[in-house]
Amino acid sequence: MGRESAMANKRKIFIFLLLFCILTIFSAAQAAKDKVDIYLFRGEGCSHCAQLEPYLLYLQDETYKGKINLHEYEIWYNEENAKLASQFLEAYGETDNGVPMTFIGVHYISGFNDGMQTDFKAAIDDELANGPTDPMDIVNGKMTRGRIPADEVVNVYFFRGEGCSHCAEEEPFLQHLIDDVYGPKLVVHEYEVWYNEENAAYAEQFAKAYGAEMTGVPLTFIGTHFYTGFNSSYEELFTQAIEEELAAGPINPKDIADGVLTLEQVNEAREVKKNDVQNTVINVPLIGQVDLKNKGLLLTTTIIGLVDGVNPCSLWVLTMLLAMVIHTDSRKKTLIIGFVYLFITAAIYALFILGVFSLLSYVRYLKWIQIIVAIITLVLGLINLKDYFFFKQGVSLTIDDDKKPELYKKMRNVIKNSDNVWTMIGATVVLAAGVSLVEFSCTAAFPVIWSNILAAHGVSKLEFAAHLLLYMLLYQLDELIIFLVVVVTMKSKKMEEKHGQILKLFSGCLMVILSLVMIFKPVLMNDLGSTLIIFGGAMAITLIVLFITTKILPKHGIYIGHMRK
Repeated sequence: MGRESAMANKRKIFIFLLLFCILTIFSAAQAAKDKVDIYLFRGEGCSHCAQLEPYLLYLQDETYKGKINLHEYEIWYNEENAKLASQFLEAYGETDNGVPMTFIGVHYISGFNDGMQTDFKAAIDDELANGPTDPMDIVNGKMTRGRIPADEVVNVYFFRGEGCSHCAEEEPFLQHLIDDVYGPKLVVHEYEVWYNEENAAYAEQFAKAYGAEMTGVPLTFIGTHFYTGFNSSYEELFTQAIEEELAAGPINPKDIADGVLTLEQVNEAREVKKNDVQNTVINVPLIGQVDLKNKGLLLTTTIIGLVDGVNPCSLWVLTMLLAMVIHTDSRKKTLIIGFVYLFITAAIYALFILGVFSLLSYVRYLKWIQIIVAIITLVLGLINLKDYFFFKQGVSLTIDDDKKPELYKKMRNVIKNSDNVWTMIGATVVLAAGVSLVEFSCTAAFPVIWSNILAAHGVSKLEFAAHLLLYMLLYQLDELIIFLVVVVTMKSKKMEEKHGQILKLFSGCLMVILSLVMIFKPVLMNDLGSTLIIFGGAMAITLIVLFITTKILPKHGIYIGHMRK
């Protein structure tokens, strides 16, 4: 008894440390993301800079304690810092009006005086309200000032001449597209070339990369498209080019001008992608065309939901409960108890998954968070594999034996109150809530893995809600089947320990493989073919181990796993 108590305490300590690590990681990541990064470029001896610097330090230390990271650079005497300031100005589409220059999230503020203090506070408050954007992400081309990932934005490069009538026509049309049609998904980079030699050379660089000749202005580059001149007939061409870019996945013309990509490479890649999409479209009777591409997440949800539902902890509790309930000889009471139990456990589990997904979505931009979570679930998977060979020995993700008497007591309480329907329902709710808390150590790994996969692929809230609904339906499917069979036959068979071990083997194999995929190549989970291979691999390993432990080793007098006597 002392040995069992000691092992139970070790399991509790392990689970506590595991949860503590997860919460610490999430808290640190959330705190890091909640901070507003401010980049100040100043000049040594600049009087306005000398006023702004202590004001920003005051905001950092007093007004917004712990919510500001101040990055400060002197640029008059430091060429490297001056180059960095130029990169910031170019990325933000701003002109150099002298120091101080301040970048707060997506905001740029030039100069400083006492009357501008409200501008700084407003920018900081806006960042905190909308989720801070690190200006360095804008400089590095990861994000735009519209708070949209750069790879989802169409960049238009517009080279004009001061006094050019056609340029004067094009400029308000491009602004109309931003203001009234595409919003932050369209970014226009504007350069005057008649009076600026550097901009003129930049335009030549673009024209050369696109294989075009400069015959005048305006020059406009949209994705793989190049246009000279402008009139009302160009409006439809521009709109069509922008739509094509959004559909194909925008490329930045700057990458072509800088030689990072060539037009041939982009066109070839898009042709391959187009062919891949065509090859994955099938005709389904009564449904029509179905694109199998990117259906990996749907398959992932389906299989993980099913596997998670068939776990020894929840099945043991359900079969034990039903075994007691059928002694009431009342299908009505069995139906009430069963449905209430299933509904409450599903609701609590769904809330748990929602919380995990929300946290992982909040920090999904931090790759190291995804990797750490995957490492944690990898450890849980290895523990499940250990449970197949050494069931309940050492650290084990099962319901502790010392908690079972209390569960039995709660089950008996449900039966005892079966004469009063509302009391019986209340007792069942208490039982279901208690069981859910006890089961978390046994079942939490799969929801974390699944949430990590969906968060890594950046699914929308609506997509997550649909996947979660499917997950919960499949999660409850096996228990619902068992429950309905009991209702019809009024007989219940208790789950045996060996069945639990076999389930541990498969779930362990699946957890380990999925965790390794999330660590090294999570994009595989977004493709139907690779997803099938991953789940098929877990099943194959399980069957091989079962074949060895069931058929081969017993012939030599070796009994391990569920064959151990």
